[in-house]
Amino acid sequence: MKYIFCLALLAGLMTGLTSARAEGLNAVDSVGVEKVGGKIFIIHKVNQGQTMFAVVRQYGTTIHALREANPGMSDQIQSGQTIRVPYTPKVTKKEAKKDEKKEDKKELVKAEVKETKPVADIPSVATSTSAPSASSAAALPDNGIHKVEPGQTLYRVAVKYGVLMADLRKWNNLTDDNLKDGQELIVSEKGIEKAAAPVAAPPAKVATTVVKDSVKAKTAVPEKVVKPVEEVAPPKVVKSKKKSESGLAEVIETDESTSKFLGLHRTAPIGSLVEVLNEYNQEKIIVRIIGRIPDTSVNDDIVIKLSSRAFEKVSPNSKRFRAVVSYLE
Repeated sequence: MKYIFCLALLAGLMTGLTSARAEGLNAVDSVGVEKVGGKIFIIHKVNQGQTMFAVVRQYGTTIHALREANPGMSDQIQSGQTIRVPYTPKVTKKEAKKDEKKEDKKELVKAEVKETKPVADIPSVATSTSAPSASSAAALPDNGIHKVEPGQTLYRVAVKYGVLMADLRKWNNLTDDNLKDGQELIVSEKGIEKAAAPVAAPPAKVATTVVKDSVKAKTAVPEKVVKPVEEVAPPKVVKSKKKSESGLAEVIETDESTSKFLGLHRTAPIGSLVEVLNEYNQEKIIVRIIGRIPDTSVNDDIVIKLSSRAFEKVSPNSKRFRAVVSYLE
């Protein structure tokens, strides 16, 4: 009976050792298991000639973890010495895959939460290829009259106040573009109104007739003159034809800077809008013609000259470019 009991006890011990190995506890040299502060430690008995590195390799841990588990322990461990070895459960491939799937799901949920967060309104940057407004030009004088400064040209005056050279010629009855220092120029319609304002006539004398036996004089009221109504002719329908030219485009050489899209051309009507296409990068802009290209041999191949702002918009990396110019005749 005692023999059978001993066999049963031995079988139970063998079963426990086998289950410990299955759970990742290498109990070949262990004498027990200890749980301290929620952590599991294997109590290992050092074999003869065994080093700390051999223990670390046997249990799959690190030197640092082994030192933390055994404070004050020397690196030269002795045979028969018992030490604590941190227990790290081995993770099977199936469990590792499950953990990876869980992590992927967490990352996916985080990404969805980020996508559903409201995005702050971003102010849109408006881009326009049209000519800039006149707000960038200098303020017009109160009387609409500009006094020419030394070395100032008609083009510089037009750019300064955002008006056309043709309007300056018309308002000031100019036959050419040459200006004199100190010359007064009309630069706005306000100046035209002041220049054309008639001088106030003296009040007309009122004729009175004296009537006998009456002390009061009767004022003669002039009769109203009815002006004939002029017949207004119906507006003429002008059929415009689109014209296209190709050639070189370059910047207008001047010291005056402007943010307007302006240009010089040989035949396009002054004040008309012209479309300029860069054949290299297919960039387009609309410029307003304010004058003519000088008729010199240097400009034989030039089809249009652009203000610096317009040139930078359509061709920022070159001094000249091949352009196609389109406008209505």
